[in-house]
Amino acid sequence: MKLSELDEIHRSPGSWFLGVIYFAPRDPRLLVRKRIGSLGWTLNFARPLAIPFLVASIAALWLGLNAVASTEWSESAKWGAALGMIASLVICWAWVANQRRYID
Repeated sequence: MKLSELDEIHRSPGSWFLGVIYFAPRDPRLLVRKRIGSLGWTLNFARPLAIPFLVASIAALWLGLNAVASTEWSESAKWGAALGMIASLVICWAWVANQRRYID
């Protein structure tokens, strides 16, 4: 699929349920920019992995933060571990959102 086709699908009002939930079966991407790109990213809920990806991300964040909070590390070490974990999730999300993987 070409980038222009992906952009056309993304801009289509029919791809946005209630204007905020992205649901585009023709779009192969899991993560896409929000309608107003500067507001971040959203999931394409037409993809089968959208809900498991969302649940796994929330679970990883919750479990990781609880694990760090229950240690007897110093506060600065806890903050460092928490920020490192969040950075790892963001890097994972950035890889999933990379549009070049979907362009022919």
